[in-house]
Parts: sequence; C-alpha cells; structure tokens
Amino acid sequence: MDKCCCHNPCPPAPVPPESLNFYAQFGASNNSASGTYLDFFPVFQEGDGIQLENDTTILLAPGYLYLINYLFLATPEANNYMQILPYINGSPRLLYSFFAPAGAERNASASGSFTTNEAISAEGRLSFRLTYSPGTRNIDLTGAVSVTPLQNYS
Repeated sequence: MDKCCCHNPCPPAPVPPESLNFYAQFGASNNSASGTYLDFFPVFQEGDGIQLENDTTILLAPGYLYLINYLFLATPEANNYMQILPYINGSPRLLYSFFAPAGAERNASASGSFTTNEAISAEGRLSFRLTYSPGTRNIDLTGAVSVTPLQNYS
C-alpha cells in the first residue's frame, strides 16, 4: 500500500520523461576561404535524428528543442581575427556568433552554446560560416559542434 500524507486518494505517479536517444558531434578541419561555410564530418552519432545533409549542413529532426555547443580553434595572422556565425534555416544568428581576436602568437578560439526551437514544426538546418581578416593567408581551423535534443514537442 502506498503511503499518503492525507486522507484523499494519492495522485498518480509521475510519468517518466521520454528517452531522447539520439545525439551527435561533428568535427571540422578547414582551411577555407573567408566567407565560406565550414565542412563537417561525423565524430559520433547515435540514432538518426541528427545527421549531415551535406558537408556544410547539419539536419535536425523536427519536434525538438536542441542544445548546440561549438568550439573552434584557428591560427589567423598575428593581431587579426576570425568570426564564427551560426546559420539556422538559412538565416544568420548574430546573437550566437563569436568574434575571436588573435594575439601576437596567431592563436584564436571561438566557442558558443545556445538552444534553438526552430526545428519544432519542421526539420532544422544548421551551418556555420567562417570569416577572417583579409591579411590571413592560412587559417588552419579545427573544432567540433555537438547537438543534443533537450525536449520533445511533437
């Protein structure tokens, strides 16, 4: 018999949350021209809710709130910069972008973490655009993007 602290019937037990058993991480290793989208490759992938649509676009299954994390390291020329700008469904998301200045040693890093609900009603498309100083000859960018569903809305 269940214990209750009152004389009324006990409320039903809570329903456990749905298991969100898909997630993915994609790596990038680029020496792309400024103004181009980064190319990705799968690092690991569980399930098929998150996948590469092509080399530059991560496809998000509809019906979910997603957590996106990214980290990129690069070597623009000394005292120059790089910028990472996420695009969701073809639109730039300046709020989630990162401007990374490089010091005298040429090293720069850009990282960000954000949630998006833009795949709730239809598939979402996520890409990242790289821009850097005109004087940079060789950017040597590496990094990763991790995508995790947080909540099912379907």
